[in-house]
Amino acid sequence: MGLSLTFWFSIDREIMRLSIMFPKAMILIMALISVLLLIKGFMKAERQNLFDVGSNLRVAVTGLFFFTWGVAIAYLGFFVASVAAIFAMTGYLATARRQLNLSVLAIWLFIVIGEVAFFYLIFTQLLHVPLPEGIFF
Repeated sequence: MGLSLTFWFSIDREIMRLSIMFPKAMILIMALISVLLLIKGFMKAERQNLFDVGSNLRVAVTGLFFFTWGVAIAYLGFFVASVAAIFAMTGYLATARRQLNLSVLAIWLFIVIGEVAFFYLIFTQLLHVPLPEGIFF
């Protein structure tokens, strides 16, 4: 909470209105999460083993997906590499809980494309942050 206040009062007032919108939103979100964590801290905590369930192999493979995604961005570009990595990771992690078929994968592909396109457009058009371009675009 104190960090949020520090950031809030250290914002330069000379910055253009649109340029300061994102940092202000992040500071407000951080303050809200701080308040929620403070409230949760006064509630009785549940005792459970967090690392009892799961597979170490899935954790390692997920880390490998992220590493490959980071390398692929330089060659394929942000959009293509992100769609490929998120779709592959979603499919891989979903196989631990359910049987996948082509129709489910097709729906997930459209969802992933929509999510990546949303963030791509936010960063490139609204925030004017250039994202890496690859061999496709």
